[in-house]
Amino acid sequence: MSGWDPDRHVIVTGVDAADMGSLAATLEAATGLEAVAVAAGELLGDGVADADALVVVDSPPEHDGIETFRRVRADGWTLPVLLVSERVAPERVERALSAGVTEYLAAWTDDRAGELGARIRAHVRTPAMDGAVQAERWKTIVGALAHDAKNPLNVVTGRLELLDDDGPHSDAIQRSVERVESLLAELSTVATVAGPIEGVETVDLAEMVSQVWSELGGRATQLRVEVTETVEADPDCLHLVLERLFENALTHAGDDVTVTVGSTERGFYVADDGPGIPDGEYERVFEQGYGTARDGEGYGLFVAASVATAHGWDIVAGESDAGGARFDVRPT
Repeated sequence: MSGWDPDRHVIVTGVDAADMGSLAATLEAATGLEAVAVAAGELLGDGVADADALVVVDSPPEHDGIETFRRVRADGWTLPVLLVSERVAPERVERALSAGVTEYLAAWTDDRAGELGARIRAHVRTPAMDGAVQAERWKTIVGALAHDAKNPLNVVTGRLELLDDDGPHSDAIQRSVERVESLLAELSTVATVAGPIEGVETVDLAEMVSQVWSELGGRATQLRVEVTETVEADPDCLHLVLERLFENALTHAGDDVTVTVGSTERGFYVADDGPGIPDGEYERVFEQGYGTARDGEGYGLFVAASVATAHGWDIVAGESDAGGARFDVRPT
C-alpha cells in the first residue's frame, strides 16, 4: 500500500501469542500498516499511545473484546477499536455496537483480509466517532463553554448590582441572566449523559421514586407508588429521568398535583392529574426548548428523553386516566 506514513501502525490483541502473530502478519499484508501484537495485560498506558487503530479478537470468556474496548475508552484513548471473531453471533455484534465499538467483523480468514484491511485503513484516515468518543468530546466542549460563559454573566450581574435600580428593566435583565445560567446547566447535563451507558445494576424502583420525589420537595401525600419490582438500570440515569418527569408535573400541573408511578408490561409510567398535553403535541414535548414561552425552561423533557435514549430506553407521552400527562418509560 502506498501513501502511508511508515510510522503508522495498528495493535493486535486478544488471542494467544502464536495466533496474534498470524493475525498481525495478515493485517500487515492487507493494510500496508505495521501490525504489532500486544498482550492484553500490557495494552493500556503507553501500549496504545502511538497506535492508529486497535484490533481485538473477541472470544469470550477468555478474551472479552467488549470489556477490552471499555477499558481502552475508560483510559482516555480514542483510537478506532475493531473487534474480529471466528464465529459472529448476531446478539454479540449488537451488544458490541451498542457499547460503542467502531466495527465488528468476521475472522481474519484470507478471503476476508482485504475487507478487514480496507475498513482499518478507512478508520485510520477518519478519527473514531463512536458514542463514547463523541460524548467525551462534547463534555469537554460544553464544559469549557459553560466555564467561559460564567465570566461575562458575572460581569452583567455585578454591574446590575452597581446600578442600584429596582425597576422593571433590572428585573428583566436578572431573569435573563438566570435563564442563561439554567440553559448552560442543562446543556452540561445533556453532554454528560449523552454517551453509551457503561454498566447497569439492580435498582429498587419504588425506593428510587420516593427518594427523587422527596429531594424535589414533593409531599408524600401527592405521590402514589404502585411499583414493587426492581429494574436493571444505571442509577444516575434513572434518577435523572424521574427527576425531570416529576419536575415537569410540578411545573405544569401545580403544587397540588398527584403523581402516580406504576408498572407496565415493558417498563413503568409516570402520570399526573394536571391539565395534560395538548392534542398533537405528544411528540413535540420532547423537543429541545419546547414550552419555553410558558413556565419552565423547556428543557426538562428533552433532557429526560436524551438520557433515556442513551440508556436504551424510550419515553412515550400520552394522557393519564385522570386527564393529565402520562409518560411511559420502556426499553426500545
